[in-house]
Amino acid sequence: MSGPFYRLKGIQVSGSVSLARHTSFRIGGPADYLVRVNSRRALKEVILIIGRSRIPYFIIGAGTNLLVRDRGFRGAVIKLVGPFKKIRNRGDLFFCGGAALLNDFVAYTVRRGYGGAEFLSGIPGSVGGAVKGNAGAWGQSIGEIVERIWVVDRRGQEQVRNRTAIKFAYRKSGIRDGTIITGVEIRLSRRSRAAIRKELGQYRKARQVRQPRGWSAGSFFKNPAHCPAGKLIEDCGLKGCRVGDALVSERHANFIINLGRARASDILALARIVKERVRRIKGVELEAEVRVLG
Repeated sequence: MSGPFYRLKGIQVSGSVSLARHTSFRIGGPADYLVRVNSRRALKEVILIIGRSRIPYFIIGAGTNLLVRDRGFRGAVIKLVGPFKKIRNRGDLFFCGGAALLNDFVAYTVRRGYGGAEFLSGIPGSVGGAVKGNAGAWGQSIGEIVERIWVVDRRGQEQVRNRTAIKFAYRKSGIRDGTIITGVEIRLSRRSRAAIRKELGQYRKARQVRQPRGWSAGSFFKNPAHCPAGKLIEDCGLKGCRVGDALVSERHANFIINLGRARASDILALARIVKERVRRIKGVELEAEVRVLG
């Protein structure tokens, strides 16, 4: 099935595709189209067709910070593949395709003896998605090491933006929805492989202790300035709170887990319970870090 994308080269199109298998929550209804794009030229043409046909669209990376509603998404979901996953470097400048996975990028930098990206280890997701949401951990964010990015905007035009134009802030950036990050340039520095591996090991152990296993989207809420969201949720007695197969983790209260058969409506209902109780008891308005589609 190709619909309006008929005979367009450089893409693969599937119709009425369940998005559950494309997200780490393993939840979500179908999209009208799933468009896998493997060239910049094809991407620009896809965006132009979408604009002419007035089709809503959404860009999905690894689907690790996303909850798709049960009814799905009436439009086209774009997924970058092939060359958009490549990683290369010239000295201390590393170029990553927007679809490259963060863990693959960190592994690449370690092999070449460059440090500065260790804090990204263990964060699931793509480099492009991480830049869009300024992902980070352990007090650091990817925006601190980004030099510039390449994007395709809603008009199908390619642009290059430097760090100041991206306007990074806590867990967000100035990149508008609908803008597709095709490439990211990151600057790192030389460091001994032994020191890098030691730090990675420390992060790995800390994650194993703190973070629960199971289907989730990682931290569900952003941390308020004064206190981690998980601490606020735990203090409100919400660990183990459950709606259907959606559960507030007993290990880390800022993780909502799909125990196997949770629906998006269960996740959202549980998130509302958490927000309302934290607001009532702590006087803090939690803001979701997870994006909702549909």
